[in-house]
Amino acid sequence: MNNSSSPDKLPSACEYLEKLNKKDMSSVELVEQTLSRIHSVNDKLNAIVAENPEQSIAEAKEADDKRQQGQTLPLLGLPITIKDSIDVEGFVCTGGSFARENYKPKDSTVAARLRAAGAILIAKTNCPEYSSSYETDNAIFGRTNHPANLDHTPGGSTGGEGALLAADATLVGIGLDGGGSIRVPSHYCGTVGIRPTVGRVPDTGSWPETRDTGYRDLMCIGPMARYVEDLSLILSVISGPDWIDPYAVPAPLGNVQDVDIKNLRVGYYDFDGTIAVSKETSIAVENAVKALEKEGASVEKVTPPDMSEATMVFFSMAGADGGDRTWKDLQGCNGRHHKQFQDLLDGFGDALPLPNFFDLQGRFFEFRTMMRQFIDNYDIVICPVTTGPAPKHMTPPYGVAQEEYLQYAAFNYVHAYAVAGVPVSVVPAGEQDGLPLGVQIISQAFQEHVSLAVAGVLERSLGGYSPQTAGL
Repeated sequence: MNNSSSPDKLPSACEYLEKLNKKDMSSVELVEQTLSRIHSVNDKLNAIVAENPEQSIAEAKEADDKRQQGQTLPLLGLPITIKDSIDVEGFVCTGGSFARENYKPKDSTVAARLRAAGAILIAKTNCPEYSSSYETDNAIFGRTNHPANLDHTPGGSTGGEGALLAADATLVGIGLDGGGSIRVPSHYCGTVGIRPTVGRVPDTGSWPETRDTGYRDLMCIGPMARYVEDLSLILSVISGPDWIDPYAVPAPLGNVQDVDIKNLRVGYYDFDGTIAVSKETSIAVENAVKALEKEGASVEKVTPPDMSEATMVFFSMAGADGGDRTWKDLQGCNGRHHKQFQDLLDGFGDALPLPNFFDLQGRFFEFRTMMRQFIDNYDIVICPVTTGPAPKHMTPPYGVAQEEYLQYAAFNYVHAYAVAGVPVSVVPAGEQDGLPLGVQIISQAFQEHVSLAVAGVLERSLGGYSPQTAGL
Protein backbone atom coordinates (compact mmCIF):
# COMPACT_ATOMS: atom_id res chain seq x y z
CA MET A 1 0.00 0.00 0.00
CA ASN A 2 1.21 3.47 -0.77
CA ASN A 3 -0.76 6.04 1.17
CA SER A 4 1.82 8.74 0.65
CA SER A 5 1.54 12.31 -0.54
CA SER A 6 5.09 13.07 0.66
CA PRO A 7 8.39 13.02 -1.24
CA ASP A 8 10.33 9.81 -1.67
CA LYS A 9 10.79 7.76 1.48
CA LEU A 10 13.74 8.55 3.68
CA PRO A 11 16.56 6.02 3.73
CA SER A 12 16.80 3.59 6.63
CA ALA A 13 18.81 4.40 9.73
CA CYS A 14 21.43 1.88 8.55
CA GLU A 15 21.69 3.69 5.22
CA TYR A 16 22.02 7.05 6.93
CA LEU A 17 24.83 5.71 9.10
CA GLU A 18 26.60 4.63 5.91
CA LYS A 19 26.18 8.17 4.54
CA LEU A 20 27.59 9.59 7.75
CA ASN A 21 30.55 7.20 7.76
CA LYS A 22 31.31 8.03 4.12
CA LYS A 23 30.96 11.73 5.04
CA ASP A 24 28.33 12.19 2.35
CA MET A 25 26.42 14.19 4.95
CA SER A 26 27.07 15.45 8.46
CA SER A 27 25.27 14.59 11.65
CA VAL A 28 24.28 18.23 11.97
CA GLU A 29 22.56 18.02 8.59
CA LEU A 30 20.81 14.80 9.55
CA VAL A 31 19.61 16.10 12.91
CA GLU A 32 18.38 19.35 11.36
CA GLN A 33 16.61 17.42 8.60
CA THR A 34 14.92 15.08 11.09
CA LEU A 35 13.81 17.92 13.36
CA SER A 36 12.47 19.79 10.34
CA ARG A 37 10.41 16.79 9.23
CA ILE A 38 9.09 16.27 12.75
CA HIS A 39 8.08 19.92 13.02
CA SER A 40 6.38 19.80 9.63
CA VAL A 41 3.91 17.14 10.83
CA ASN A 42 3.68 17.57 14.58
CA ASP A 43 1.02 20.31 14.60
CA LYS A 44 -1.44 17.75 13.22
CA LEU A 45 -0.04 14.66 14.90
CA ASN A 46 0.75 15.98 18.39
CA ALA A 47 3.36 13.25 18.73
CA ILE A 48 6.25 15.19 20.35
CA VAL A 49 6.09 16.24 24.00
CA ALA A 50 9.68 17.42 24.65
CA GLU A 51 12.70 18.44 22.61
CA ASN A 52 15.85 20.51 22.88
CA PRO A 53 16.95 21.39 19.32
CA GLU A 54 19.93 23.50 20.40
CA GLN A 55 21.32 20.69 22.54
CA SER A 56 20.67 18.10 19.82
CA ILE A 57 22.54 20.16 17.23
CA ALA A 58 25.41 20.72 19.67
CA GLU A 59 25.62 16.95 20.19
CA ALA A 60 25.56 16.47 16.42
CA LYS A 61 28.54 18.82 16.07
CA GLU A 62 30.39 16.75 18.66
CA ALA A 63 29.58 13.60 16.70
CA ASP A 64 30.92 15.16 13.51
CA ASP A 65 34.11 16.14 15.33
CA LYS A 66 34.56 12.59 16.63
CA ARG A 67 34.11 11.17 13.14
CA GLN A 68 36.66 13.65 11.76
CA GLN A 69 39.09 12.45 14.44
CA GLY A 70 38.62 8.86 13.28
CA GLN A 71 36.42 7.67 16.14
CA THR A 72 33.95 4.90 15.32
CA LEU A 73 30.78 4.09 17.23
CA PRO A 74 27.85 1.99 16.01
CA LEU A 75 25.30 4.84 16.11
CA LEU A 76 27.56 7.86 15.90
CA GLY A 77 25.51 10.94 15.01
CA LEU A 78 22.19 9.10 14.49
CA PRO A 79 19.08 10.96 15.77
CA ILE A 80 16.61 8.83 17.73
CA THR A 81 13.26 9.58 19.36
CA ILE A 82 12.12 7.85 22.54
CA LYS A 83 8.86 7.24 24.38
CA ASP A 84 8.11 9.64 27.22
CA SER A 85 7.83 6.82 29.76
CA ILE A 86 11.58 6.07 29.41
CA ASP A 87 13.97 8.34 31.31
CA VAL A 88 16.30 10.57 29.31
CA GLU A 89 18.55 13.09 31.03
CA GLY A 90 18.03 16.64 29.82
CA PHE A 91 14.29 16.20 29.25
CA VAL A 92 11.31 16.37 31.52
CA CYS A 93 9.94 12.82 31.47
CA THR A 94 6.26 12.81 32.35
CA GLY A 95 5.03 9.38 31.31
CA GLY A 96 1.91 11.24 30.23
CA SER A 97 1.03 12.24 33.78
CA PHE A 98 0.77 15.41 35.84
CA ALA A 99 2.35 13.37 38.64
CA ARG A 100 5.69 13.80 36.83
CA GLU A 101 5.19 17.09 35.00
CA ASN A 102 8.44 18.48 36.47
CA TYR A 103 10.41 15.24 36.75
CA LYS A 104 13.96 15.53 35.39
CA PRO A 105 15.71 12.15 35.56
CA LYS A 106 19.08 10.63 34.88
CA ASP A 107 19.36 8.41 31.82
CA SER A 108 17.64 5.05 31.80
CA THR A 109 19.88 2.08 31.01
CA VAL A 110 18.66 2.05 27.41
CA ALA A 111 19.16 5.81 26.95
CA ALA A 112 22.68 5.57 28.39
CA ARG A 113 23.53 2.71 26.02
CA LEU A 114 22.24 4.61 23.01
CA ARG A 115 24.31 7.66 23.95
CA ALA A 116 27.39 5.51 24.56
CA ALA A 117 26.93 4.13 21.04
CA GLY A 118 26.92 7.69 19.67
CA ALA A 119 23.17 8.26 19.20
CA ILE A 120 21.55 11.65 19.70
CA LEU A 121 18.24 11.51 21.60
CA ILE A 122 16.39 14.39 20.00
CA ALA A 123 12.82 14.19 21.33
CA LYS A 124 10.38 12.47 23.67
CA THR A 125 7.17 11.13 22.17
CA ASN A 126 3.63 11.07 23.51
CA CYS A 127 2.05 8.16 25.38
CA PRO A 128 -1.09 7.61 27.44
CA GLU A 129 -0.86 8.23 31.17
CA TYR A 130 1.05 5.48 32.95
CA SER A 131 1.35 3.70 29.56
CA SER A 132 -2.07 2.25 30.27
CA SER A 133 -4.12 2.51 27.08
CA TYR A 134 -4.19 1.56 23.41
CA GLU A 135 -5.21 5.18 22.72
CA THR A 136 -2.37 7.70 23.01
CA ASP A 137 -4.12 10.51 24.85
CA ASN A 138 -3.54 12.07 28.25
CA ALA A 139 -4.58 15.05 30.36
CA ILE A 140 -1.22 16.81 30.18
CA PHE A 141 -0.42 16.77 26.43
CA GLY A 142 -3.60 15.59 24.73
CA ARG A 143 -4.23 13.22 21.86
CA THR A 144 -1.89 11.89 19.18
CA ASN A 145 -3.41 11.36 15.72
CA HIS A 146 -2.82 8.85 12.94
CA PRO A 147 -1.10 10.51 9.96
CA ALA A 148 -3.22 8.62 7.42
CA ASN A 149 -6.46 9.83 8.98
CA LEU A 150 -6.43 12.25 11.90
CA ASP A 151 -9.77 10.90 13.13
CA HIS A 152 -8.07 7.58 13.91
CA THR A 153 -5.66 6.55 16.66
CA PRO A 154 -2.07 5.44 16.01
CA GLY A 155 -2.55 3.09 18.96
CA GLY A 156 -0.74 2.92 22.24
CA SER A 157 0.93 3.07 24.40
CA THR A 158 3.89 3.96 22.17
CA GLY A 159 1.59 5.90 19.86
CA GLY A 160 3.76 8.99 19.45
CA GLU A 161 6.57 6.89 18.01
CA GLY A 162 4.18 5.01 15.76
CA ALA A 163 2.68 8.21 14.37
CA LEU A 164 6.06 9.84 13.65
CA LEU A 165 7.43 6.71 11.99
CA ALA A 166 4.29 6.32 9.90
CA ALA A 167 4.67 9.92 8.75
CA ASP A 168 8.30 9.26 7.75
CA ALA A 169 9.37 11.95 10.20
CA THR A 170 11.69 10.04 12.53
CA LEU A 171 14.26 7.42 11.57
CA VAL A 172 13.99 5.04 14.50
CA GLY A 173 12.44 5.11 17.95
CA ILE A 174 12.38 3.35 21.31
CA GLY A 175 9.15 2.01 22.77
CA LEU A 176 8.02 -0.12 25.66
CA ASP A 177 5.64 -3.07 25.31
CA GLY A 178 3.65 -4.62 28.14
CA GLY A 179 0.38 -5.73 26.62
CA GLY A 180 1.14 -4.72 23.03
CA SER A 181 2.44 -1.16 23.30
CA ILE A 182 5.06 -1.61 20.56
CA ARG A 183 3.16 -4.16 18.51
CA VAL A 184 -0.23 -2.41 18.29
CA PRO A 185 1.12 0.99 17.08
CA SER A 186 3.37 -0.80 14.58
CA HIS A 187 0.35 -2.72 13.28
CA TYR A 188 -1.92 0.32 13.16
CA CYS A 189 0.70 2.56 11.56
CA GLY A 190 2.19 0.23 8.95
CA THR A 191 5.63 0.30 10.57
CA VAL A 192 7.84 -2.36 12.16
CA GLY A 193 8.73 -3.12 15.75
CA ILE A 194 9.89 -5.88 18.03
CA ARG A 195 8.99 -6.79 21.57
CA PRO A 196 12.09 -8.73 22.68
CA THR A 197 12.17 -11.78 24.93
CA VAL A 198 11.62 -10.83 28.55
CA GLY A 199 15.11 -10.35 29.98
CA ARG A 200 16.70 -9.32 26.69
CA VAL A 201 16.68 -5.55 27.41
CA PRO A 202 16.72 -3.98 30.89
CA ASP A 203 13.78 -1.73 31.67
CA THR A 204 15.69 0.21 34.35
CA GLY A 205 14.54 3.83 34.22
CA SER A 206 11.11 3.24 32.70
CA TRP A 207 7.84 4.25 34.33
CA PRO A 208 5.82 2.79 35.89
CA GLU A 209 8.40 0.64 37.64
CA THR A 210 7.02 -2.87 37.46
CA ARG A 211 9.57 -5.49 38.45
CA ASP A 212 8.45 -5.56 42.10
CA THR A 213 4.74 -5.59 41.23
CA GLY A 214 2.28 -8.06 39.76
CA TYR A 215 3.51 -6.98 36.31
CA ARG A 216 6.73 -8.90 37.06
CA ASP A 217 8.64 -9.15 33.75
CA LEU A 218 5.76 -8.21 31.44
CA MET A 219 7.24 -4.84 30.42
CA CYS A 220 9.85 -4.94 27.62
CA ILE A 221 11.73 -2.05 26.01
CA GLY A 222 12.38 -2.47 22.29
CA PRO A 223 13.01 -0.65 19.02
CA MET A 224 10.45 0.64 16.51
CA ALA A 225 11.35 1.63 12.96
CA ARG A 226 10.29 1.86 9.34
CA TYR A 227 12.67 -0.86 8.15
CA VAL A 228 13.48 -4.24 9.68
CA GLU A 229 17.25 -3.84 9.40
CA ASP A 230 17.03 -0.92 11.81
CA LEU A 231 15.39 -3.10 14.47
CA SER A 232 18.42 -5.40 14.45
CA LEU A 233 20.76 -2.43 14.57
CA ILE A 234 19.18 -0.89 17.67
CA LEU A 235 18.46 -4.17 19.46
CA SER A 236 22.14 -5.08 19.34
CA VAL A 237 22.99 -1.84 21.18
CA ILE A 238 20.39 -1.94 23.95
CA SER A 239 20.52 -5.66 24.81
CA GLY A 240 22.23 -7.27 27.78
CA PRO A 241 21.97 -7.16 31.59
CA ASP A 242 22.66 -4.03 33.60
CA TRP A 243 22.67 -5.97 36.92
CA ILE A 244 19.88 -3.71 38.16
CA ASP A 245 16.86 -5.14 36.40
CA PRO A 246 16.52 -8.56 38.09
CA TYR A 247 15.04 -10.16 34.99
CA ALA A 248 17.70 -9.03 32.50
CA VAL A 249 20.07 -11.88 31.64
CA PRO A 250 23.23 -12.36 29.54
CA ALA A 251 21.94 -14.06 26.40
CA PRO A 252 23.86 -13.58 23.14
CA LEU A 253 21.91 -12.28 20.16
CA GLY A 254 21.80 -14.60 17.17
CA ASN A 255 22.73 -13.47 13.66
CA VAL A 256 19.89 -12.80 11.22
CA GLN A 257 22.18 -13.86 8.37
CA ASP A 258 22.43 -17.38 9.81
CA VAL A 259 18.69 -18.05 9.34
CA ASP A 260 17.74 -20.18 6.33
CA ILE A 261 14.05 -19.64 5.61
CA LYS A 262 13.88 -22.98 3.80
CA ASN A 263 14.61 -24.80 7.06
CA LEU A 264 11.90 -23.08 9.10
CA ARG A 265 8.74 -24.69 10.44
CA VAL A 266 5.94 -22.12 10.42
CA GLY A 267 2.62 -22.48 12.23
CA TYR A 268 -0.13 -19.95 11.67
CA TYR A 269 -3.68 -19.14 12.71
CA ASP A 270 -6.12 -16.26 12.26
CA PHE A 271 -8.45 -16.97 15.22
CA ASP A 272 -7.37 -17.50 18.81
CA GLY A 273 -10.77 -18.62 20.05
CA THR A 274 -11.81 -15.24 21.48
CA ILE A 275 -12.90 -12.50 19.05
CA ALA A 276 -12.89 -13.14 15.31
CA VAL A 277 -10.77 -10.86 13.15
CA SER A 278 -11.85 -8.99 10.02
CA LYS A 279 -11.70 -10.69 6.63
CA GLU A 280 -8.86 -8.36 5.63
CA THR A 281 -6.90 -9.31 8.75
CA SER A 282 -7.19 -12.98 7.81
CA ILE A 283 -5.97 -12.11 4.32
CA ALA A 284 -2.95 -10.30 5.83
CA VAL A 285 -2.04 -13.50 7.70
CA GLU A 286 -2.48 -15.48 4.47
CA ASN A 287 -0.28 -12.99 2.61
CA ALA A 288 2.51 -13.56 5.10
CA VAL A 289 2.17 -17.33 5.07
CA LYS A 290 2.12 -17.56 1.26
CA ALA A 291 5.25 -15.41 1.05
CA LEU A 292 7.09 -17.73 3.45
CA GLU A 293 5.85 -20.83 1.66
CA LYS A 294 7.12 -19.38 -1.61
CA GLU A 295 10.53 -18.97 0.05
CA GLY A 296 10.54 -22.69 0.88
CA ALA A 297 9.45 -22.67 4.52
CA SER A 298 7.34 -25.55 5.81
CA VAL A 299 3.92 -24.04 6.58
CA GLU A 300 1.09 -25.50 8.67
CA LYS A 301 -2.25 -24.05 9.75
CA VAL A 302 -2.63 -24.79 13.44
CA THR A 303 -5.21 -24.68 16.18
CA PRO A 304 -3.61 -22.75 19.03
CA PRO A 305 -4.01 -23.82 22.66
CA ASP A 306 -6.74 -22.29 24.78
CA MET A 307 -5.65 -18.66 25.01
CA SER A 308 -8.94 -17.34 26.39
CA GLU A 309 -7.41 -16.48 29.78
CA ALA A 310 -4.59 -14.31 28.41
CA THR A 311 -6.29 -10.94 28.91
CA MET A 312 -7.65 -11.93 32.31
CA VAL A 313 -4.26 -13.16 33.52
CA PHE A 314 -2.49 -10.05 32.21
CA PHE A 315 -4.79 -7.56 33.90
CA SER A 316 -5.29 -9.60 37.07
CA MET A 317 -1.53 -9.69 37.62
CA ALA A 318 -1.25 -5.96 36.91
CA GLY A 319 -4.01 -5.10 39.38
CA ALA A 320 -3.32 -7.71 42.02
CA ASP A 321 -2.53 -5.04 44.64
CA GLY A 322 -5.86 -3.32 44.08
CA GLY A 323 -4.07 -0.40 42.44
CA ASP A 324 -2.06 0.50 45.54
CA ARG A 325 1.21 1.18 43.65
CA THR A 326 -0.62 3.04 40.90
CA TRP A 327 -2.39 5.37 43.33
CA LYS A 328 0.91 6.07 45.14
CA ASP A 329 2.69 6.84 41.86
CA LEU A 330 -0.07 9.25 40.82
CA GLN A 331 -0.49 11.21 44.05
CA GLY A 332 0.83 14.40 42.47
CA CYS A 333 -1.92 14.46 39.84
CA ASN A 334 -4.54 15.84 42.23
CA GLY A 335 -7.25 14.18 40.18
CA ARG A 336 -6.09 15.53 36.80
CA HIS A 337 -6.56 12.46 34.63
CA HIS A 338 -7.90 11.70 31.18
CA LYS A 339 -11.43 10.31 31.54
CA GLN A 340 -10.49 6.93 30.11
CA PHE A 341 -7.63 6.56 32.55
CA GLN A 342 -9.85 7.67 35.42
CA ASP A 343 -12.29 4.92 34.42
CA LEU A 344 -9.43 2.42 34.65
CA LEU A 345 -8.47 3.73 38.08
CA ASP A 346 -12.06 3.46 39.26
CA GLY A 347 -12.15 -0.13 38.02
CA PHE A 348 -9.55 -1.48 40.46
CA GLY A 349 -10.90 -4.07 42.86
CA ASP A 350 -9.59 -5.01 46.28
CA ALA A 351 -6.03 -6.23 46.70
CA LEU A 352 -5.77 -10.00 46.57
CA PRO A 353 -4.96 -11.83 49.80
CA LEU A 354 -1.51 -13.37 49.57
CA PRO A 355 -2.71 -16.98 49.07
CA ASN A 356 -4.93 -15.80 46.21
CA PHE A 357 -2.03 -13.92 44.64
CA PHE A 358 0.11 -17.06 44.80
CA ASP A 359 -2.70 -18.94 43.05
CA LEU A 360 -2.85 -16.23 40.36
CA GLN A 361 0.91 -16.34 39.98
CA GLY A 362 0.63 -20.08 39.43
CA ARG A 363 -1.91 -19.50 36.64
CA PHE A 364 0.45 -16.92 35.12
CA PHE A 365 3.33 -19.41 34.96
CA GLU A 366 1.06 -22.23 33.78
CA PHE A 367 -0.09 -20.02 30.90
CA ARG A 368 3.50 -19.10 30.04
CA THR A 369 4.51 -22.76 30.05
CA MET A 370 1.57 -23.72 27.83
CA MET A 371 2.38 -20.99 25.33
CA ARG A 372 6.08 -21.76 25.19
CA GLN A 373 5.38 -25.45 24.69
CA PHE A 374 3.07 -24.54 21.81
CA ILE A 375 5.65 -22.24 20.24
CA ASP A 376 8.38 -24.86 20.68
CA ASN A 377 6.71 -26.96 17.97
CA TYR A 378 7.65 -24.31 15.39
CA ASP A 379 10.45 -21.92 14.56
CA ILE A 380 7.87 -19.22 13.81
CA VAL A 381 4.21 -18.65 14.57
CA ILE A 382 2.27 -16.12 12.46
CA CYS A 383 -1.00 -14.62 13.74
CA PRO A 384 -2.97 -11.34 13.88
CA VAL A 385 -1.96 -8.43 16.09
CA THR A 386 -5.54 -7.50 16.85
CA THR A 387 -8.90 -7.81 15.12
CA GLY A 388 -8.65 -5.02 12.55
CA PRO A 389 -7.04 -1.71 11.56
CA ALA A 390 -6.64 1.47 13.57
CA PRO A 391 -10.08 2.49 14.87
CA LYS A 392 -11.37 6.01 15.30
CA HIS A 393 -10.36 7.78 18.49
CA MET A 394 -11.95 6.42 21.66
CA THR A 395 -13.61 3.54 19.86
CA PRO A 396 -12.75 -0.16 20.20
CA PRO A 397 -11.17 -2.34 17.51
CA TYR A 398 -13.11 -4.25 14.89
CA GLY A 399 -15.73 -6.63 16.32
CA VAL A 400 -16.01 -5.05 19.77
CA ALA A 401 -19.05 -3.13 21.03
CA GLN A 402 -18.46 0.39 22.32
CA GLU A 403 -19.64 -0.51 25.83
CA GLU A 404 -16.97 -3.22 25.94
CA TYR A 405 -14.14 -0.89 24.96
CA LEU A 406 -12.26 -0.98 28.28
CA GLN A 407 -12.35 -4.78 28.47
CA TYR A 408 -9.60 -4.84 25.82
CA ALA A 409 -10.74 -8.28 24.65
CA ALA A 410 -9.66 -7.67 21.03
CA PHE A 411 -6.06 -7.44 22.26
CA ASN A 412 -6.03 -11.02 23.53
CA TYR A 413 -3.84 -11.76 20.48
CA VAL A 414 -1.03 -9.61 21.91
CA HIS A 415 -1.69 -10.35 25.58
CA ALA A 416 -1.08 -14.07 25.01
CA TYR A 417 2.50 -13.49 23.86
CA ALA A 418 3.13 -10.85 26.52
CA VAL A 419 2.38 -13.46 29.17
CA ALA A 420 4.44 -16.00 27.19
CA GLY A 421 7.40 -13.63 27.32
CA VAL A 422 8.71 -14.54 23.86
CA PRO A 423 10.01 -12.26 21.08
CA VAL A 424 7.47 -10.89 18.61
CA SER A 425 8.10 -8.75 15.53
CA VAL A 426 5.39 -6.91 13.59
CA VAL A 427 5.53 -6.05 9.87
CA PRO A 428 2.91 -4.69 7.42
CA ALA A 429 1.09 -7.44 5.51
CA GLY A 430 -2.18 -5.95 4.23
CA GLU A 431 -4.71 -3.15 4.48
CA GLN A 432 -8.32 -2.41 5.35
CA ASP A 433 -10.28 0.76 4.65
CA GLY A 434 -7.11 2.51 3.51
CA LEU A 435 -5.26 1.70 6.73
CA PRO A 436 -2.39 -0.76 7.17
CA LEU A 437 -2.56 -4.17 8.83
CA GLY A 438 0.39 -5.98 10.36
CA VAL A 439 1.02 -9.52 11.55
CA GLN A 440 2.80 -10.90 14.60
CA ILE A 441 5.91 -13.00 13.94
CA ILE A 442 6.58 -15.04 17.07
CA SER A 443 9.75 -17.02 17.67
CA GLN A 444 11.04 -19.12 20.54
CA ALA A 445 12.53 -17.39 23.57
CA PHE A 446 15.79 -15.55 22.85
CA GLN A 447 15.48 -16.30 19.13
CA GLU A 448 14.88 -12.70 18.07
CA HIS A 449 17.13 -13.19 15.05
CA VAL A 450 14.73 -15.79 13.65
CA SER A 451 11.73 -13.49 14.04
CA LEU A 452 13.68 -10.61 12.48
CA ALA A 453 14.90 -12.75 9.59
CA VAL A 454 11.32 -13.68 8.76
CA ALA A 455 10.25 -10.06 9.18
CA GLY A 456 12.88 -9.09 6.62
CA VAL A 457 11.60 -11.65 4.13
CA LEU A 458 8.02 -10.44 4.54
CA GLU A 459 9.17 -6.85 4.20
CA ARG A 460 10.76 -7.63 0.84
CA SER A 461 7.94 -9.90 -0.36
CA LEU A 462 4.94 -7.78 0.69
CA GLY A 463 6.30 -4.29 0.10
CA GLY A 464 7.02 -3.29 3.68
CA TYR A 465 6.70 0.25 4.97
CA SER A 466 4.97 3.01 3.02
CA PRO A 467 4.48 6.50 4.48
CA GLN A 468 0.97 7.07 5.85
CA THR A 469 0.53 10.77 5.16
CA ALA A 470 -2.89 11.15 3.58
CA GLY A 471 -4.19 13.08 6.59
CA LEU A 472 -1.33 15.59 6.71
